Amino acid sequence: MNRVALSLAAAATALTLSCDSQRPVAPQSTLSLRKIATGADNTCLDVAAANHKGQKDAPVILRCAIQAPGPAVLTQGQQGWVDGHNYYLADQSNKGLDVFDADALTFVGRVDGMAGNLPAAGGTALTNGPGPSAIAFSDHNTAWVSDGNSTTWIVDVRSMSIIGSVTTSIPACDGGTATTHYCGRANEIAYDADHQLIFVQNPSPLAVAAPHGAIDTYATFVSAKPPYNIVGTVSFPNRRGQEAPVYNKRTHRWLTAVSGRQVVATVGGVPTVTELHHQYVAVINPEVRPFVVEDSFKIDCTALGITVAVTPANPTGRTFGINDPPNAIGPDQHMVIPGCGRPIIMNAQTGEIISSSITAVGGGNETWYNKGDKNFYTTVGGLVGVIDARSGDLIETVPAVRSIDMPRP
Repeated sequence: MNRVALSLAAAATALTLSCDSQRPVAPQSTLSLRKIATGADNTCLDVAAANHKGQKDAPVILRCAIQAPGPAVLTQGQQGWVDGHNYYLADQSNKGLDVFDADALTFVGRVDGMAGNLPAAGGTALTNGPGPSAIAFSDHNTAWVSDGNSTTWIVDVRSMSIIGSVTTSIPACDGGTATTHYCGRANEIAYDADHQLIFVQNPSPLAVAAPHGAIDTYATFVSAKPPYNIVGTVSFPNRRGQEAPVYNKRTHRWLTAVSGRQVVATVGGVPTVTELHHQYVAVINPEVRPFVVEDSFKIDCTALGITVAVTPANPTGRTFGINDPPNAIGPDQHMVIPGCGRPIIMNAQTGEIISSSITAVGGGNETWYNKGDKNFYTTVGGLVGVIDARSGDLIETVPAVRSIDMPRP
């Protein structure tokens, strides 16, 4: 039997969700499940009945799609997470955390009351960024869900209810009044079981003072134990964005992707780069207070031979692009990180770039390490790329109909 790629299970999966705006949100024992036109005769009910188990070395194929419930059409499924036998989706379209049974391939219910697709940069709680964005688990019963207005919700997944919240705004971007909230959404999030810390990012904060220009991106460390106190923050000078963190259990360090940029001005009538701030993977020791960047692993696209056309706005042809490391570090300390428009294989302990030669699939956004088959997965442009985590070689690409970001554990 071929291995199933459903994008909702940790075993080499790539879930494709579609939407039925007429279905209720209440928990259901069954759900309308349909075929995908891939030549397979199975529906999701057939796959579920067969326990959707396959051979770990078989090719990845797309078998079926779950009809995700409305009321809104699901166009903003931000991030998935697999824990135990459930798949969780940050459903921005429907303002909540969707829960699916990953064995029965059915929708269970939704924890709602979150931001939804709200605008940013407006200064109020309803114009301070969309959500939910990302999910982490501190234990099998407790989910942390990042949301708009610099809010992270703590959710009891047994009772399907919100049991607490944390605000990660700071004075540099929040004036403390109803019209001075400019820290934006809380975005990527992860858990460090060694120190029982949650890492929450605010990637796009703005200054409180008009004209509310971009300020340094920052992250907040929160105790995963009640009453969920903020332990500290770390900022990334001259950077205007960051992507998903991952905790390296071998080195006991946080790794997080930090965006780069360049500033171009006309000097003597010639377009000139006046500031260059490289993108990098920041290394943070959670035992050092205050929190600081201990080391940085630079990803220089130009040094890797990856450039774009020279223009007046970009006189050097330098390109940037960095996105989410995987949910976990792979064998031999390998990790995949989308960079420079392609998946880059990096040594998570040393920062050595092992491979930057894969071009058949783009870098994408979310990535995934599956311990079951020891492969990395990345998705972009309707394709899922399957990469051998040990060798760094591309194994195959799989069409992903209406695909969303890869799930995180």
